[in-house]
Amino acid sequence: MRKAIVGFVLCIVLIAWIGISCSNTDCVLTNTSYTNFVFYNERGQAVSLSGTISVTAAGTDSVLINQESNPKMFQLPLSYTNTEDTFIIHYTEKMVDSVFVKHANIPYFISMECGTGMYHYLEEVRSTDNAIDSIQIIDPEVTYDAKENIKIYYTAGL
Repeated sequence: MRKAIVGFVLCIVLIAWIGISCSNTDCVLTNTSYTNFVFYNERGQAVSLSGTISVTAAGTDSVLINQESNPKMFQLPLSYTNTEDTFIIHYTEKMVDSVFVKHANIPYFISMECGTGMYHYLEEVRSTDNAIDSIQIIDPEVTYDAKENIKIYYTAGL
């Protein structure tokens, strides 16, 4: 009888431990891959932009970056359902650029708790040219790594 009670208590403790360990997983934060955009001047030197920028996603009311001061780069998520995203970079109220990113979505299995995640493969990138001189894909594989994916070249004076 005593062995049965000890076994029962151990089972309850094991089930509680598994339940606690599973509920502490934050799938959303740990399973989002971001595209890394880094800023350069026309000579190919990494720079930070003067002033503040905001970035929004076209067709939504989502503000992805809100008035970041003197940024050297930014990270943006890509759509899981679409194969092209449009981001609008707001330098001032009247000065904006749009960045268009075509990509393939690559689902992968994470775990039973978190389901699947999404990697992306960058196929094409282009932009308007109000402040941006040119834009270029450096590493097309968008994963959890904090590596540079896209270079944005700015004209002098921004």
